[in-house]
Order: sequence, then C-alpha cells, then structure tokens
Amino acid sequence: MRLTVLGSSGTAPQAGNPASGYLVQVESTNLWMDAGPGTYMALLGELDPAQLDAVLLSHMHPDHCSDLFALGHELAYVRRAATRVPVLCPDGSADRIAGFFGGVSDHPIFDTLTITEVQPGATFEFGALEVTAQAAHHSVPALAYRISGPGGSLGYTGDTGPSDLIEEHLADVDVLLAEASLQEGSDPYPFHLTAQQAGAMATAVGAGALLLTHIPGSLDPQESLRQATVAYTGPVSLAKPGETYMIPTESQQKDQQS
Repeated sequence: MRLTVLGSSGTAPQAGNPASGYLVQVESTNLWMDAGPGTYMALLGELDPAQLDAVLLSHMHPDHCSDLFALGHELAYVRRAATRVPVLCPDGSADRIAGFFGGVSDHPIFDTLTITEVQPGATFEFGALEVTAQAAHHSVPALAYRISGPGGSLGYTGDTGPSDLIEEHLADVDVLLAEASLQEGSDPYPFHLTAQQAGAMATAVGAGALLLTHIPGSLDPQESLRQATVAYTGPVSLAKPGETYMIPTESQQKDQQS
C-alpha cells in the first residue's frame, strides 16, 4: 500500500503545502482521502482523477473538503463522465454539499459523485482495500478511517480530540496518520490533538510508525515532532507534501520476514 501526501497543512493551505489530502493506492485501486484546498491540483500530478475509486472525507470543514467541488466540475463539465465516484462522508454532509449549489439536489455534479453518509462502524471495499469508519471527537460530525490492504494497514484520525473509541478502532495499525494541530502549552481545545497527544495515541494503539499531519503554518513542525517523541518511542515523521510512504514500512516488512 502507498500513501502519498497531497497536502498536510492544518487549518489552511500554505505556500508549497496544500491543506489536508492524501492518496492511498494499492495495485489499481486509488482512494483520495480528504480534499482540502490545493489537494486537487496535487492529485492531478499523481493520476487521472477519472481513475479514482472513491473519495473519503473525514468531515465538512473547508480545509478538508472544498476541493471536492473541483473534482465534481471536472467530471461533470470537462469529462462529462458516465461513471460516478463514491464519496464517503459523515452524517449531514449531503445537505451541506447540496447547499453549496443553493440546495439543488439535481445539480449536474451529482451525476458524477455519489454521496454516501457513513455510519460509524460501517465497512466498505474498494478493489483490494477495505475501509472502516469510526466516529471522531470533533466539533462537527467527523470520521476516522482505517484502511487495510494486502499486508498492511493505515489509520487516519482526521480531526479529533483524544478518543478511546478511535484508539480501539485503529489498534495495531502499521502506520498512524494523526493530526497534531496543537502543541503543549497552547490554549486547551478538546476537539484537536497536541503533538504529544498524537504520540500518546500512537502508543495506545500500538502503531508501527507515526506520521504527524495537520500542523498549522503558525507552529514549528520540528517542535511538534519533538513533542510527539515524548509520548511515543517508535518511528515518527512529518507528513510532507509530495512524499510517498510505503505501508507497511521497509523496517516493518523486514520484521515480518524475519
């Protein structure tokens, strides 16, 4: 399984780093996970968007979903595509997406995108990948995703505060892709993780490696990296735009073979 970071900037895109967005691939299966501003352009550098098997949205805050409309316009007006791309999203998302078009549910964009509101615990299969969703602890309905494929598993927190439910859902993943919107010493906020809390979650789930993402441009990523290592002793990296990570990692593959 391959994870390509399309963007990892928290709250808003920064120069050279779009907001949240990730491409998960195995064999011929392609999943676009979160569609923050700037990530559609990055996606175009990786594959033809008509090759997408599904879009997974963690929640409907603009920094995680707004480029969905770029995809819809491309497929509806440029490609005039005959096939639909499934879009998984939390409860209430369909009305919010339709609201962008004045509440019109028969807009041409809906001829190309199939909006599915996902209940926590639901499982979907796309090619060789299995996707399971669980409720995240955020200020709006939000989902954390577990993606399992041949030989490996990825856990994605989306935006969330500390959550026993997510820890149970993402137990033993090879790679935990965790938001780290805050740093220790900042004003407490229950619906986001500090980098140290992201590290603590990686330890709690027994993750093989931790990737920190959703770090706002106002924070020093190296300090976030340092704080995460206080609570997690495994491999920790920053999710860098344009970088591709193999799941399981090379070291995990060697461990499996030994």
